[in-house]
Amino acid sequence: MTRSGRRRLYITGAILLVVALVGGRWLAVETAERAWDRTFAGGASLIDARNLALTLHAFMLVFAITWATGNLLIVYRAIGSVQMPRRLGDLEIVEAVSHRVLFGGTLLLGLILGILFSLGTGDWWRHAALASAPPHFGVADDRLRLDAGYFLGVLPWLSVLQNRALVLALGALAIVVLLYGVIGSLRLRRGRIRASNYARAHCGVLLAVLAFVITWGAVLDPAEVVAGMHGPTDQAALTIRIPGAHVVTAIAILTALISLVWSWRDRPNLIVAGWTALVLTVAVGYFVIPGVVRASGAGPEGGAFARRRALFEPVAFGLTNVDERSPPAFPSGEQAIRGLPLWDAAHVAAALNAPVTGVTLRPPAPGEGGSTTWLVAPTNTRAPLRLAVETDTGLAPTALHSENLPATPLFGPEVVGSLLASADSAADARARGIPLLGAWRRFAIAWTIQDWSVLRAEMRDHALLWRRDVTERLEHLAPFARFGAPTPVLRAGSVWWVEWGYVSSSAFPYTRPLQWDDGDVRYLRAGLLGAVSAATGETHVWLAPGYDSLTAAWARRFDRLIERPDVIPADLRAQLPYPPDAFNAAVAQLQRTSLDSMGGASTWSKRPREPFQLVAPTGELWTGMAFEQGALVPRQFVGLCAGAVTARGLEFHFWRPPSIDPERLPGELLGSTTLRPGQLRIWPTANSLITVQAEIVDPLGVQPAPPPRIAEVYVSLDIRSGRGPTARAALHGGDVIAVDTSVAARWDRARRLAVRADSALTAGDLELFGKLWRALMGELAPRPRPR
Repeated sequence: MTRSGRRRLYITGAILLVVALVGGRWLAVETAERAWDRTFAGGASLIDARNLALTLHAFMLVFAITWATGNLLIVYRAIGSVQMPRRLGDLEIVEAVSHRVLFGGTLLLGLILGILFSLGTGDWWRHAALASAPPHFGVADDRLRLDAGYFLGVLPWLSVLQNRALVLALGALAIVVLLYGVIGSLRLRRGRIRASNYARAHCGVLLAVLAFVITWGAVLDPAEVVAGMHGPTDQAALTIRIPGAHVVTAIAILTALISLVWSWRDRPNLIVAGWTALVLTVAVGYFVIPGVVRASGAGPEGGAFARRRALFEPVAFGLTNVDERSPPAFPSGEQAIRGLPLWDAAHVAAALNAPVTGVTLRPPAPGEGGSTTWLVAPTNTRAPLRLAVETDTGLAPTALHSENLPATPLFGPEVVGSLLASADSAADARARGIPLLGAWRRFAIAWTIQDWSVLRAEMRDHALLWRRDVTERLEHLAPFARFGAPTPVLRAGSVWWVEWGYVSSSAFPYTRPLQWDDGDVRYLRAGLLGAVSAATGETHVWLAPGYDSLTAAWARRFDRLIERPDVIPADLRAQLPYPPDAFNAAVAQLQRTSLDSMGGASTWSKRPREPFQLVAPTGELWTGMAFEQGALVPRQFVGLCAGAVTARGLEFHFWRPPSIDPERLPGELLGSTTLRPGQLRIWPTANSLITVQAEIVDPLGVQPAPPPRIAEVYVSLDIRSGRGPTARAALHGGDVIAVDTSVAARWDRARRLAVRADSALTAGDLELFGKLWRALMGELAPRPRPR
């Protein structure tokens, strides 16, 4: 065999090896994924979605390669010969490149360009699937006469197609112009375009294609502007850019015709004038004039625009059914302090040496007492399941024992890696794993998870427990949603992890974006509820109570995999908190609405900064957030928004008490290096408002860190406020307790009072500062007792 033959053989073998490794890995992963999908009822819909994704990606790859290669072959036909210089010693030899090599290079370059042009199409199946059966909201834009579902379902699919067509047209035109310029068929002479008939015909057709793609984009542009896909939707965009899009459409069609004429007859001045007009029209109509109008401050938005925004924004963030009544109030202050928690999840986790992700507030089960109870569940390591009850002396943890609770959770938050379950261990979990049947399936699974012990003969009766992290598991079952933080619930003596699944979109009519998950969204709803058993891996995805039209459209696509909301177990539903991200979005929208109503002069501030949870007198778990207003301290109470999952579904209340002189919330409790303010709870009680907040001893920099404990509790009701070692003592203005009068104890109390007085002075709370200063002087110079 000759040297060139061996070289050709080595190159062919290397190419085949790379293809086998890459293709074999892809085939192994596909086999494992499809085997995992089949372990779920309704898993066929996941396989259908995977097939749709592969079909669209393959079609786009073939189309892009054909488009790029076809244009390169047209240029190849115009090439007469290519000569490459070579040097042999002092001699320079010019050698002609054979047409066979040029043809092979053309095909290889077309293949590379086609692959590059098809990148980023992996998620197209989501747009295509939703566009085939878009949601319907029954709320239409009166300007474009389009339902809101068009902007979520159809418009994104048309936009990605138009953007990819623009990339293909521009990319092909740039490469073709470059190649024709290199071979001399296209050049500029004295400011005029000079081209051969062959090159002019090719470039003219490509210019016409590009102009038609720009026309397509101009037709879609009004809907994209209304949906916020080109920046903020404001009055300038509606009054300037939408009419500008109509002008661009007309100029683009004219330019396409001019390009076709130029491809037939050489009119260099005409083609330059046409494309100059189109480029200037696009720049001026899309960017210059709208930017100038925005920068000049075009004035307040019109009434019609404000009505459209007020129509669509509540739909986007779930504020269409807001109850303006008060949430369930406590009948008296005594009952309120028994039901309002003093601890928060972070301090409970620190006190019990548990991960904060496994701590949650638990509503009382039937037959249990009314004391505040925290559920502490193991997450990804060996740990007991505990209930922690709040008492006057701290937390009283109790370990729960059950046959359904494994020593180490098989499924949970951040449980990484796979597990091989045998026939005599974890039988319930094994039934939900992937059976290791068949030589190819076992090999594919071993290659996918990189565990070659699967190939051993004794593993044939085992099952693979895969994707044991609950968030990863649920997001693979519902790939169109993002799931939030998992929450443990106790059901039938077993731990279940539940998560809310959110559907979102960056396009929605007249809606301003909100920050969510490191990005901006114009539509966010909690449409799904997922649950995974920690012991067995049994997994359910339900339509959430109060699900929206977008989630319903996805549920139709994933039939049988997504279950109806009426089959959610009642005991699990009773322990659900309101969807946290949906609550935060609703709070942000209420703040933004307050700013609109006040003309930008003032806005509401949140109190506390993060939502709080409590168990209402009716037994449901409520999430709350208060609003206050004013520049002075203490600020005036504006209203309370609260949400809960009840037997009637998702409830969201925004209560504003009809008071001529609004109540004032107490000053903000600040911490120090030793003390940490606990979570502030604010709730209606006995025709008034009660606030409860604990001050927790949690020193910084102490090793080992001692478990936190409550130092004092602050309670306000009506115009009365007090502090004491317990909530009951604080409610009555503070109990009289035995005080250590030693010098060390007095000095410690004086130091703590000085720190708190300094914090009050920094916050501007002069009333609290005066009280603390008098107490400090009492410690440093106590009054002499009468003899």
